[in-house]
This record gives sequence, C-alpha cells and structure tokens, in this order.
Amino acid sequence: MHTFALLVTLIAGLGAVGAESVLPGPFPTSLTEFQLADPARNRRVEVLLVFPDGEGPLPFVAFSPGFLLSGRDYRSTGALLASHGIAVALLTYDVNLFTADHRVLAEDLRFVLRALPSAASERGVALDPERVGLAGHSLGGKLSFLVAAGEPAVRAVAELDPVDGGAPGIDDPIRFPSAVAQIAGVAAPVLLLGAERGRLVRLGPPCAPPEMDYTQFFAQAANPTLEVTQIGAGHMDYLDNPDCGFACAVCAPGADSTRTRQAAQAYLVLFFRAHLVGDDGAVLDLRAWLEEDQKRGFVQVREK
Repeated sequence: MHTFALLVTLIAGLGAVGAESVLPGPFPTSLTEFQLADPARNRRVEVLLVFPDGEGPLPFVAFSPGFLLSGRDYRSTGALLASHGIAVALLTYDVNLFTADHRVLAEDLRFVLRALPSAASERGVALDPERVGLAGHSLGGKLSFLVAAGEPAVRAVAELDPVDGGAPGIDDPIRFPSAVAQIAGVAAPVLLLGAERGRLVRLGPPCAPPEMDYTQFFAQAANPTLEVTQIGAGHMDYLDNPDCGFACAVCAPGADSTRTRQAAQAYLVLFFRAHLVGDDGAVLDLRAWLEEDQKRGFVQVREK
C-alpha cells in the first residue's frame, strides 16, 4: 500500500480541518531527553529525541527551532514522524538576543550530527548516520541550509517558513552569513513550506520579510526543489502552541493554525519517508496530496 493510501486511512476526519489532518502511523514511539556538550567549544545543545520503538538503525531528522524557541515547541511534529518510522531530534540551542551568531549555531548543528548517533546508542536507540534529514522553522531553516551543503550524509532537507535574516536591527554579514547564497550547493532534495502571512507586519518588522523568505531560497536552490505556499498560514502556525508568548506575538497570526500545522506535518511525513525510508511511492503520493490541497485552495506549488 502506498504511503498516501495509508495516510488516507488515517485521516482524522473530513470535517472542519479536512483531509490534511492525519493520525499517528503504525509505530509505537518513545522519547528521551539529554544534553550534548562540546567542551572544546564550550557549547551545549539540548535534545528531545522522539523515536519509533523497535530495532534500528533508524533514519533520523535533526530539527532546529525558530529564534529564541525550543525544540519542545514542535513536539507533535516529532511524534508524528516517529510514528511513521523516522526518529526526530528536536534541538534547543544556547542562544539569546544579544549573543546570537549564526556561524556558532551552524557549528552546533554540525556537532549534533556527529555526536547524536553515539549519544543515542548509549540510550538504547540505534540511529543510521548515513540516512539523515535536516528540518527547521524560521532561523532553524536557515541553519539547516548553512550546514546541508557540507554534509554528504544529509539526504533530504525540509524547512518551515525559513528566514535568511540576522538579529533585528543588526546588519552584520559576518555573524549572520546568508544561507540563500549557499543553497545552490545543497545536493539533497529540498521541500520549502512557506507561510503566506509571514510577510505581514504585526509588531515591528515582519517575521519573514519578502527579501529574506522562502521564495528567495527557492530562487537560488538547485534541483530538485519543491516550494509549497500555505495560503492563510502565519509564521508561527508550525508550533504546537502558536500563541507562545512574546516570540509569537510579534508575528501576524494565521487563519487556521491547526490546519497549517497538520498539513505541514503530513507533507513532512511523505517527503522524509520518500528520501530517508526509501518508500518508492511517497513522492507520487506527496504530489497527489498537494494536488488535492491546491484544488481546495489551501496551497500554491512551484517546482524545479
């Protein structure tokens, strides 16, 4: 049975939320929390690892959060992917408004990719270091692209409204190098999910300015790249709680955060099953799902 057909059987219902809402997959899941420390750099990363129960080695996704957010804010996304056979490391970086340096954070992510399989093994979880995906939201999407070009084990990259910016009000290309300028070097397949309302202003500058948003990544990306604009989506709709406090309040809200998040999760399941699990039908299934959502006016799709 193709993944799309399987997901259709798991649809939560065709009511207000619609066919983009899926239930967990067939794998029971567990989680473990720990810290990865890099004493040579005096850096640490908090990890919430959600994984399918059973024998490995498991493909895994390293998920980087938005600026000043926690990996725990995306727990439902990690849990859904894990229930479909893919371990997810939800990361929380040691960063604040005044010390942000995207070079340092990108090196943190590189360190995680090197250290995570061993740390997981110590906790009884076998991860496959050759089947790695990168994902992230906002700044986390940028970090993924800064790292992906230099990591041959990365087989797929999927980002939620990535932003190629720096700290608010600070123009420093050294601390905040452009990921758009490096995306052409990413050989792995790319999925870009964009929030239509990310460009809107609520408090201060927009959370995803048009000159730095997902469309800029698409313009410079190499093949194959799939861009999905989620109509009516807000920049923070991808969090489990899009009303998370100040960090969320500055962004324009979406029309239906539940629909946006659950649709994004369904796309991620199909994309990563195709490229990390080797589900041959999943790419076609993702196209079928997107075609249906486009007919319903939920998305606009571009590809190259």
